[in-house]
Amino acid sequence: MNILDSVTEDLNWREAEIASIRILLSSTGVTVVQKKSLLRAAWALLYAHYEGFCKNTLMLFYDFIENCGIACRDLPLPTKTLALKGFFTDMRKMADLDLMNEIIHFENSHLAVPPQFPDVDTKSNLWPTVLVELLSAADLDTSKVVEHDLKLKTLVARRNKIAHGEHNFIEEFAYYKTYEDAVYDVMYDIALQVDHKLGSPPFNA
Repeated sequence: MNILDSVTEDLNWREAEIASIRILLSSTGVTVVQKKSLLRAAWALLYAHYEGFCKNTLMLFYDFIENCGIACRDLPLPTKTLALKGFFTDMRKMADLDLMNEIIHFENSHLAVPPQFPDVDTKSNLWPTVLVELLSAADLDTSKVVEHDLKLKTLVARRNKIAHGEHNFIEEFAYYKTYEDAVYDVMYDIALQVDHKLGSPPFNA
C-alpha cells in the first residue's frame, strides 16, 4: 500500500463517521433538543477527526521517510532540523569533551544515516498555530491553514467548551457545515501535499 492509499483509507472512515451524524441531522423526525445535541456531538467529532487525521498523516509521512532509504543529510532543511531535534537538545547538556567528539563524528553518526523523527505532538489542542508549526517542520505549505485560521480557532475553542461540559450550543446545521467544509479543505490539502512531496525528489530518487 502506498502513502496515498494509506492516507485515503484513513480519510475514508473518518468521512463516513462524520457523514453518519449529518444523516441523522437531516432526518425529519429529529426534535429541536435532539438536533442541538447532535450538533454538539458533530462538532466534537469533527474536531477529533481533524486532529486525528492531521496527526496520523504526518506520522505516516515520517514513517515513510524513515524507511525509504534516504540519508538525513538529503532532507529539506526544516525536516532535517526536526530529525536532529533530540540530538540538539542532548548536545546542550554535554560536557565539552563529549561535545567535541560528537562534532567530529557528526557527519557519519547523524547526517549519513536514515533520519529518526520525534513523535508528532498536537499538544492535545490542534490550534492553527500548532498545525502551522507541524507542517512547516515537514516542509509542507501552510496556506490552507492560514486561510481557515479563524474557523480552526473557533473549532478548537468550542470543542474545548463542549468537552468540558459547558452550555455551548451550535444552533444551525448550516453554520456547522461551514466548519466541516473548512476542515475538509485543510485535510484534503495535507493529503495531496504529502503524496506530492513523497513522490518528488529526493524521496523518489
